[in-house]
Amino acid sequence: MDFRLVRRLGHFLAVAEEGHFGRAAARLGISQPPLTAQIQALERELGVRLLERTGKGAHPTREGEALLPLARRIAESAGALEDLARDLRAGRHTPVSLACVTSALFDYLPPLVRALQATRPDSAVAVRELDTADAVEALRRGEVDLALVRLDRDRHPIHLRPLGQDVLAVALPLGHPLLAIDGPLPLALLADAPMLMLPRAISPAYSDAMVAACRDAGFAPRVVREVGSAMAQLGFVAAGLGVALVSAGMARLRPPGVGFRPLAGPIHAVGVALAWNAERESEVVRFAISLADEIFGPEASDLAAVGEAIAAK
Repeated sequence: MDFRLVRRLGHFLAVAEEGHFGRAAARLGISQPPLTAQIQALERELGVRLLERTGKGAHPTREGEALLPLARRIAESAGALEDLARDLRAGRHTPVSLACVTSALFDYLPPLVRALQATRPDSAVAVRELDTADAVEALRRGEVDLALVRLDRDRHPIHLRPLGQDVLAVALPLGHPLLAIDGPLPLALLADAPMLMLPRAISPAYSDAMVAACRDAGFAPRVVREVGSAMAQLGFVAAGLGVALVSAGMARLRPPGVGFRPLAGPIHAVGVALAWNAERESEVVRFAISLADEIFGPEASDLAAVGEAIAAK
């Protein structure tokens, strides 16, 4: 868009509507000679005479009358463009793209998205379910603005705002003998259990924390199958193909065929963090971080109570 042409069309409209160069100049906040020069430049550019001076002022020529409707539409569109650009600079109307790991879909994603929609109703919020590794790559490439992931520290240029310290629970197929035990289970009771685990590449920090917990309990996990997501873990558990160490919050899903038991300790997992690319940080990202501070508190909350709640059921 040639903004000089748009500006000159606005000057032409002002004279045509005021019927007088002096009044149009006052309306535009400029002196009359520059206004006259702009109109003359527009007439040269278009190759037609647009205004005719009279003793009482000025009025559009026949060619000017023909151009008036289109000139008004162009001026209105340019004004809308400027308004939108101003809103975008202020963070209004800016679409927000979020990636989210499966285990954060219920505890962390809803309050953050609801707050974004309530405070910025004109900004569309798009959510993609991705594992931690894919979410980090999406942040690096600028495909998403923010991500809810399981990372234990910053990884340049990815910065983290921890949201919650999670605990592990064990998911068991209904009818499993360990479900008959009341209270938290010692992790050592799973030493011989067939384990269903996520591939380490999906979330290295989370996977390493689980393996370390097993080793601290005196055994190496007997992994019989790697599955692609936390939801797939629960489906395989329901099918009786093994047991799984999962985020305690997954118990809230109450999937059919699966029972949950807390682990003694409790055993902390790598918590959920809000992540962003510091090299692509925008106003809307900073705003979302401030919302996270309001929603989740100034520091990561302790979700060990989730495990205690499971034990009480």
